[in-house]
Amino acid sequence: MSCVIGLAALAQTVPLTELKKSFESGLRAAQLQQREQVKAAGEKYATLLKTAEQRLQEQNNAPALDWVRAERTRFEQAGDIPESAFGRGPLRRAQEDWLEQTAQIKVQQAQRIAELTGNYVQELGKLQTQLAGNAAALAEVKDENDRVLGNSVIHDALELAKTAKPAAEAPPVAAKAAEETAKPAPLAATTPPKALTGAVTVGDYKFFPPGKEPAAKELKSLRLEFPNVAARSAASAYSIAAGVFADKDKLDTNRQSGTGFAFKQEIGTIHTSARITVTCHGREMAEGSKLVVQYFSHPANSLTESHEERVEQIALPALPRGQTVVVDGTGIDLGKFEHRGVHKTIKGGDEFYGLIVSLFDPDGKLLIQECSSTALAKSCSAKLPAGKDQAEQAPLRPRRGGGKP
Repeated sequence: MSCVIGLAALAQTVPLTELKKSFESGLRAAQLQQREQVKAAGEKYATLLKTAEQRLQEQNNAPALDWVRAERTRFEQAGDIPESAFGRGPLRRAQEDWLEQTAQIKVQQAQRIAELTGNYVQELGKLQTQLAGNAAALAEVKDENDRVLGNSVIHDALELAKTAKPAAEAPPVAAKAAEETAKPAPLAATTPPKALTGAVTVGDYKFFPPGKEPAAKELKSLRLEFPNVAARSAASAYSIAAGVFADKDKLDTNRQSGTGFAFKQEIGTIHTSARITVTCHGREMAEGSKLVVQYFSHPANSLTESHEERVEQIALPALPRGQTVVVDGTGIDLGKFEHRGVHKTIKGGDEFYGLIVSLFDPDGKLLIQECSSTALAKSCSAKLPAGKDQAEQAPLRPRRGGGKP
């Protein structure tokens, strides 16, 4: 964990070489931890065999003693337990325990590498933003990103971390099941999607390569964050960024002032829509995957309440590794009433609160999810939400605000 925190701190002040050094140090520490855990599991099994030898000698059980001795010698040389070495009774249970324990060690190691890699790739992305305009430095960062995601050890760890159940949920496994658990899920043999060089339309939405999207007028960037630590591992495969437009064309403003008085009054509707940028890093995006944007509002006089206004589902085109696309959502309408006088403020209606942005594969499996506020983390879910249209806006109800403007 200290290595992960170190990456985040280093990214603000040091160059790529220091980020890389910290990442590789974290990998070495994770690999050392795995070796020590496997060694401890092996020593436990070997001790059990020695204890069984002593007991069988006391019982003068020569056939069983010969088998246990042969198994101890075989294990000390090979360091594993293949199916051909399975015994019976208590010994078989000890072998299954060893297989289950080592399978879980592999999963834990994969999860450590996935979290470390996810944070590293995320920091590389931030570094690219900081180096905008420096072509040589940007190319170096991109090459490092490709090197990391192309590493076979890291790739296998990411696959295993995605497919394995958490240790607390994993049921007891027999020998063969343990071996299968430790294997990464096979990659489907499909033709890689073609890179997008121009705009493409899917349903009601148009997707643009970076730099070819419509000009952004008063686009406000949102800082997205993962709802929990475990979700960070997804950053090695995909990343998402978001901003919002606030269209106030339907908001009427009236200002008046005179001797002893002044006020400003706004009433009408503000249309808020999201612009989402999706990037495929270590994995492709299958056709039929969905970008889901959940819009939240809050009452004009309360920042502690939030309400889900709409769930916008956007079907994505097939995207190859390294592809970035930009798409605009259709957004929500929020009614607003505000009267600011010299001594009091009266408010009504709702204001934009934030977004939850998620990617799901064609089968509804969550790929990555981020939210624009830590308060929205509790509303995040790995389940694909159903599309939800915004309810018709109720008449504005003015709410009295406290204090003088």
